[in-house]
Amino acid sequence: MRDMVMSIYGWMEEFGEDKYTLDEPSYHRMLELMSLTNTIAGDGKSTRRSIWIKVTGGLHGTEWFNITFHGDCYAPGDIFYEVQIDGVQVLSYDSKRGEGEILDATEMLDWLIESVDAIIKLVGDGRYEEYISDVPYSRRRGVISRKDYYAIVPDAKKYASLLSQDEIDELYKSGGTTDFQEDAMTARRFYEACAVVYRALDLATPEGPGFHGWIDGEEERSRYGDLTPKEWYYAVADCRDDGLFEVPLDDADYFRGWLEKKEPFFKWGNYGGHPWDIINKYSYSLSLCVDHDLIKGSCKLRVIGDSAERSSDILRAFLALRKAGYSVALDGYDVLMDRLLEKDYLGVVEEVKPWQHGDTIAGQFVRDEISLSEFKDGDVLDNMIKTIKWENLDEVKLSQDTGILDGKDL
Repeated sequence: MRDMVMSIYGWMEEFGEDKYTLDEPSYHRMLELMSLTNTIAGDGKSTRRSIWIKVTGGLHGTEWFNITFHGDCYAPGDIFYEVQIDGVQVLSYDSKRGEGEILDATEMLDWLIESVDAIIKLVGDGRYEEYISDVPYSRRRGVISRKDYYAIVPDAKKYASLLSQDEIDELYKSGGTTDFQEDAMTARRFYEACAVVYRALDLATPEGPGFHGWIDGEEERSRYGDLTPKEWYYAVADCRDDGLFEVPLDDADYFRGWLEKKEPFFKWGNYGGHPWDIINKYSYSLSLCVDHDLIKGSCKLRVIGDSAERSSDILRAFLALRKAGYSVALDGYDVLMDRLLEKDYLGVVEEVKPWQHGDTIAGQFVRDEISLSEFKDGDVLDNMIKTIKWENLDEVKLSQDTGILDGKDL
């Protein structure tokens, strides 16, 4: 007997291609499936419909799958229809698209038809909510307050101890910004700001020349005692710098022209788009940019980043620049402070996305995510499940408009 769970995973691999057409039997099965899914009420104005189905097979004996359906017949000959299983596209049909390999998807479509028909019967009998009550918590989404999370998993509270109470108080009083602007900015002042951050993070001074083999002259080196801020920047930054290395150190007009991407100051031949990634390995979580007022010509440094991994570094960079007398603002201040003061929520998801930048789950904004798969201790897992505020699974209702399709309408 064929393992249906393995078949589903096979379809998820086989039918993920964006461009293909269906053979004739598959096309008619798709129309039948559309007719069935059209008997399910849509999600507001959206054509999205979502069901859960329990399937026998696999390593654990049974598995749950979430299936979503998008699209409709919008006019005669105008059909767009897409099916996803656990977020993986398994069917994408567009009547306006004719290219691509012709595929036989009848086996998968037959199973989808059978599954949707079974769910519609459960809904009609009023038994669907009871049916999905068995969806495991590991497949659901929810939120937990950071305070509750730390109470259950105290070892997770790592970064907060890296900041002193004085630093926390200073951050709280700052409001995440200074109340003045820089009259102007030069390349030198920007490099010196980068050096302030490097020192605050105790970033080791590099040995040997960095990008471009950049070495300043003796006059510059004597000014700083040895390594110059510019040398430090080009040793550790991303260095796709839009030609910043060619900007004269003390010419504010030149730097302003470079900021505004005006020729001859800005060299498009050196365009790289990453001058603000001042620490290469931190590029996705800590940047320092110059926020320039095109009208007034004034500037403000902006520390960008709110990741949990770099929380302490981001906050210390901002404090160091503020103490050094720079006009500076901290993007993500509210997120960082709520995390630091344990006033925020963690999203509980099936699979953590490393680069996600925020989501709304169970009515709460979340910046950070955790997965129940991270916890192996049974008592911890039980406490987590009891404490988490779980998001309701998608409701399934039957539509008054059946939306039955047949070949004549197309």
